[in-house]
Amino acid sequence: MKHLGILKPDTLVNLLNFVGLPAAALYAFCMFVWPWISGSGNWGYVQDVWDRWQSLNVGMLAFVSSITAFNISRYNAEKQRARDFLAAKAFLPAALSELVSYFKASASCFRLGWSSSTAGDTSLEIPELPREYKSVFEECIRHAEPQVGDYLTRILVWLQVHDARMRSYVAQHVDNNYINPDRYNLITYFYRLGELQALVNKLFEFARNMGKFDSSPLNWEDFRNAYGNLDIWVDDIRIDDQMNLEDFTKRAIARNGSQNTWIQPVDATD
Repeated sequence: MKHLGILKPDTLVNLLNFVGLPAAALYAFCMFVWPWISGSGNWGYVQDVWDRWQSLNVGMLAFVSSITAFNISRYNAEKQRARDFLAAKAFLPAALSELVSYFKASASCFRLGWSSSTAGDTSLEIPELPREYKSVFEECIRHAEPQVGDYLTRILVWLQVHDARMRSYVAQHVDNNYINPDRYNLITYFYRLGELQALVNKLFEFARNMGKFDSSPLNWEDFRNAYGNLDIWVDDIRIDDQMNLEDFTKRAIARNGSQNTWIQPVDATD
């Protein structure tokens, strides 16, 4: 269903149902029940009422038919959307696995940067961002329910941010003039990468039709599993008792407990 004027199809149908169904119920009572009551069961009186209301009857029948047609159209459109999403979702597990491989390569690059004490390290290579996932995500977003589409869209957005961050980090690290790699920023990078992995982890059961869609806020267990998936050993990513990956992650979770932690910006000095 396309837009009708300034109203979206669903809004128009909901408005028609909200106004039209009570009006149709009132009409049915006034037309088929009340004449019998007011006329004391006199068949001639009932026929006379129906005859006088003939124009209204025609209009109400047309109105009810319109409401029925709109609801049927919406039902068919929703069924088609669900079928299209089911077809697109069939490729989602493979796309997610592709992203996980990319995340692992990114984590490996960050770990090398963490253990390196000098700049000019040419062993760091920028992982190549996958390509196949884009078309799968695009189809899923187009046909998914708004909540699912929003979740996938945000993963896409932050994936591009991560890729830009990764390229900038590697470019700086291999530069001989870059003397002091910043471990504070690197903890933030580990955290953001863990977020992406955790968000993708929560999608796998839904993508495989093994569970319902889960958009609940990420918790420490989600992050801990994500870091483990990426071979990021939390105890090793530590500068001091205040600035380490575990405490940094838990502070972010506590600060953003009412929503997904990756929506809000995170300050490396927090």
